[in-house]
Amino acid sequence: MNHNSNKLIAILENVLKATIDVPQTGEVDFHCTLLDHLDENWRMKQINAIIESNERPHILAGGINSLDETDYSSERWTDIVKYYEEMGKPTPKVEVMKYLKSKQYTDAKDFAGECESVVIIAKGQNVQGTCKYGTRVDYILVSPDSPYKFVPGSYMVLSSKGTSDHHIVKVEVTKVDEPIQQPYVRRHRHPKQKVVKITNSNSSKGAWKMQTLDR
Repeated sequence: MNHNSNKLIAILENVLKATIDVPQTGEVDFHCTLLDHLDENWRMKQINAIIESNERPHILAGGINSLDETDYSSERWTDIVKYYEEMGKPTPKVEVMKYLKSKQYTDAKDFAGECESVVIIAKGQNVQGTCKYGTRVDYILVSPDSPYKFVPGSYMVLSSKGTSDHHIVKVEVTKVDEPIQQPYVRRHRHPKQKVVKITNSNSSKGAWKMQTLDR
């Protein structure tokens, strides 16, 4: 094994990839990751390796640990930078999220519904924070050309209730069927959709309960 292969393994060791076959719906690829919490340059190498290792459409979720500057006003951003400096943390960076947006990844945040009141939104930002510093560092994103889309109004941040220093990010996913090829369009017929919910997880056993609902 050459040096480059060893470097790729080191970069990819923090990503879990799974293909889940949902009954009557099909396969969906999940990439779950936790990128480096200090170095944005290393995070860029990690996210590039994740993307380049699989060209199939997928859902990317986890601790990206990069900020999205569109979440914050200029005043809030100034406060965040100052706060990070006081805490001895590296200056917050946005390059990874800019890169993912340039790759046409869709952010689940744009499909937000009601907020859980216990997860407070700081003044000057338009989304709930997901970590103890009040910023959003955990994301759910879907790659371009994916048949899976986020359900409007289903995105939420839920309190982890002290079980973690990060909160829980949740969204519902629906598969949009490809339109039937025919010489005319039936105006009163809509593509059938299926909503996939994953509930009652038991991470210690690797077990997931899934429910598929017709719509």
